[in-house]
Amino acid sequence: MKSLKFAFITFFPIKPDNMGSSAVINSRFQNWPYKKKLFQISHIKKINNQNIETILIKKETPLNKIFKLPILISKVARYLKNVKQKFIIVEGASWIFYSFFTILILKIIFPKIFVIYISHSIEAKIRKKYSNRLIYIMTKYLENIVLNYSDISTSVSKKEYEIIKKMYKKKTVLLPNAITIKSKINSKKIKLNYIIYTGSYLYKPNKEAIDYLNSIFPSLLKKIPSLKLVLTGGGYSKTFPWLINKDIVTKNKLHNLIYHSKCLCVPLKYGSGTRIKIIEALSLGAVVVSSKKGIEGIDLISKNPPFIYKNEKDLIKIIYDVIYSYKKIKKNSVNSKKYYLEKYSMKNVIKKFINENKI
Repeated sequence: MKSLKFAFITFFPIKPDNMGSSAVINSRFQNWPYKKKLFQISHIKKINNQNIETILIKKETPLNKIFKLPILISKVARYLKNVKQKFIIVEGASWIFYSFFTILILKIIFPKIFVIYISHSIEAKIRKKYSNRLIYIMTKYLENIVLNYSDISTSVSKKEYEIIKKMYKKKTVLLPNAITIKSKINSKKIKLNYIIYTGSYLYKPNKEAIDYLNSIFPSLLKKIPSLKLVLTGGGYSKTFPWLINKDIVTKNKLHNLIYHSKCLCVPLKYGSGTRIKIIEALSLGAVVVSSKKGIEGIDLISKNPPFIYKNEKDLIKIIYDVIYSYKKIKKNSVNSKKYYLEKYSMKNVIKKFINENKI
């Protein structure tokens, strides 16, 4: 194996692992075959050991992160200082300015450093919908620089590859979201009759999806009075009679909640990238009900399950059908999980990526 050294850089907490993007990065880091260290900005917990360096902030705000970027960069530079072949892997699941500034300064310090930029989504598209025009213009400008300035830039799906090529005249390398599942599923059934949504309420596409689920629940309860909605991921404070808010849970507990649910329901109206929550659920053998937007970019072995609804009336009908025919549908989901486990195995994805790019 080559004597290489890689610095993984993230601008939000990876440890502890509490959301989809952190799960992907954690899995990628764990399966990366060369010597490496993870540098994270975190407002949750200061974890420092031989594998992780945490730059702690009191509160997760853009200004707090910007002020801490010089510290992060200096720690990365110190780690790579005496290595001949220097590599950084910048995880792009945050505002593009952090990536731009970090890459720029490290390129000045180490002109020959090799930069791999991992695009989790097309950020300009998200900022266009959810931020003001100035932030959108700045994001698009900086995203163009980062994608074209990096030695390798990636995209999570063929669709995003084509969009990036059209928007930024950049041919990216396909690096799909993938997972490593080590959780032990408890065979004991959970008596609760529930559907589940996973994801932080602080992320606007999740907020829209959670609000939408709560809005349709009174209609669902007319035929299934015992039905509950379980949420995980944190950031939610409202209460409803049907709602069970688990907040942030361990990965093992999360996987058990997903597996034993009647379905993971993902009514996303907007977003970019592939949803790791759906990949995880399919790989566990859980039933998935999603909007077309939610499930885009994922190569499906079959449909029904997973179910893709067209409108609100269709969604309510599908949830009824899933619950009333649960045993048969669940069996089909379990039979399909091997395909998704192999297709989206992080170990296999990383091996292919490294071989194809001769790293």
